[in-house]
Amino acid sequence: MRPGMHARWRRQRGQALVETALMLIVIFTVVFSVFELSWLMYTYSVLADAANEGVRYAIVHSGGDPTGTQAKVKAFATTSMRNVSAITVTVTDPDGSYTPPNRVRVTVSYPYIPSLPKFIWAPTMHSYAEGRMVAQ
Repeated sequence: MRPGMHARWRRQRGQALVETALMLIVIFTVVFSVFELSWLMYTYSVLADAANEGVRYAIVHSGGDPTGTQAKVKAFATTSMRNVSAITVTVTDPDGSYTPPNRVRVTVSYPYIPSLPKFIWAPTMHSYAEGRMVAQ
C-alpha cells in the first residue's frame, strides 16, 4: 500500500454518511409525494362515486328531495373518507323542474386537505354527475 492512501481514506471517512443523508431526503420526498398523490386521486374517485350515487338517489326519488340527495351523498362519502364536514353538495335541475323526463345534476365540492399542508398545495376538487329521470 502506498503511504498516501491511508491518509486519504482518513479524510473521506464521513463521505458515505453525508451522501446517504442527502439521498434519504430525496427518497422520502418522492415516497411521501407518491402517497399524497395517491390519496388525492382516491379522494377524487370517492367524490365522483358519491356524485353518481346522489344522481341515482335523485332519479329513483324523482329528484323532488334535494335534502335527501345531499344526505345520501354525504353518507356515501363518509364510508370512504376521513373528514366529510367540508363537503358541499348542490342538487340542481338543469331543465327547470324535478319531474320526469327532466335531468338532475349533483355537484360535489371538497377542499382537499393534504397530510403535509406546508409542503403541498391544497386544491379544491369539484365533481359532478348528471342523469335523466324517466317516467315509469
